[in-house]
Amino acid sequence: MLSRQLSASFAAMNDAPHVDSRVLVAGAGIGGLCLAQGLRRAGVGVTVFEADPSPACRGQGHRITLKSAGVQALRSCLPPELYALCLATSIRPATTMTFTDERLTPRFSKPIPALPPEEHLGVNRLTLREILLSGLGGDVRFGAAFESFDRTADGRVLARFADGSTATGDLLVGADGTGSAVRRIIAPHAELEDLGGFVYGRTTITPGLLAWLPEVLLDSFNRVTGPVGAMSVATCRRHTPAAGPGLTGIPDYLAWTVDGWPDGPPTGARPEELHRLAAEMVGGWHPAARRVVAEADVAATFAVRLRSALPFPPWQAPGVTLLGDAAHTMSPGRGEGANIALKDAALLAAEITAARPGGLAAAVARYEREMFAYAFEAVAASRDHPFAPRRR
Repeated sequence: MLSRQLSASFAAMNDAPHVDSRVLVAGAGIGGLCLAQGLRRAGVGVTVFEADPSPACRGQGHRITLKSAGVQALRSCLPPELYALCLATSIRPATTMTFTDERLTPRFSKPIPALPPEEHLGVNRLTLREILLSGLGGDVRFGAAFESFDRTADGRVLARFADGSTATGDLLVGADGTGSAVRRIIAPHAELEDLGGFVYGRTTITPGLLAWLPEVLLDSFNRVTGPVGAMSVATCRRHTPAAGPGLTGIPDYLAWTVDGWPDGPPTGARPEELHRLAAEMVGGWHPAARRVVAEADVAATFAVRLRSALPFPPWQAPGVTLLGDAAHTMSPGRGEGANIALKDAALLAAEITAARPGGLAAAVARYEREMFAYAFEAVAASRDHPFAPRRR
């Protein structure tokens, strides 16, 4: 499997104590990797540093729905063959939008018009990350958690990592997620709003499952609301049976979420406990809703904490910037987080690539002005009007 191959190849390359690269990226999530692909494609030197010890050390979550902004970002940053692989390994789109009560009685339902892949693309998180890692090789260093940075005598950025390594670059990009260590240094005034959380699970699709699963839960964008709690079920079936050359094979599955706890599910709970809590929340609901949870892969159950960035003044840190959740984490109700992170990556890559000699600071400033405008508009919409998807 590609994850194991990547782990071995990256481990062999992660023994250099110092790296000198034009752009340093802290965080190998989809935003940081998309940026790296875009810069590498343009011939800009870039190195990505990731805290995880290997690409395969933990799960990557389940489905992501990419809208126009996210798809266009991938197309602009990826080599054509990798973009084509994203399309080839995509997930069938939802065909209806449905909101029901706990007995699966529809309260609202309408068809979702078919959209071209350039405007709407379902992808599996692990598959997308493996594609984004493809070809980067020694440009990604695992086991290197960002800790701090200083300025060099010539005005560059010297980054330090927990493994003792260092790196020098013209620009440091914090793409290290909601708990960003880079953001804590350059924007200590930034605050996050806690919105609770939910339990995320996965149930493998088998012929037997399709025989009893109601149509209202199949290939739909749905929200099932009970007297207490709510549930959503996303169908994740690939367009083609093959996963793609060298990629980890992933069977078709239902990705479901259950929420309704006032403070979210307990922090640190094991998968078995989270699965039990989800089953209890939907107890007494329609038998199909209960069965989706009951037949889940218990070990793949995990909790997601919902946080939303509060607006804050731009940071003043020449040579350092942020993208994705590190800058503007948002609730997932509208499915915008990954799309905005990819949009950030494509915009920043374009600005850096087009910068004239000596013009990197101005290019980054342009990126930050534009990013702050569209990203915090999306943050507010995701927080205040979830479950009302928009196309961008």
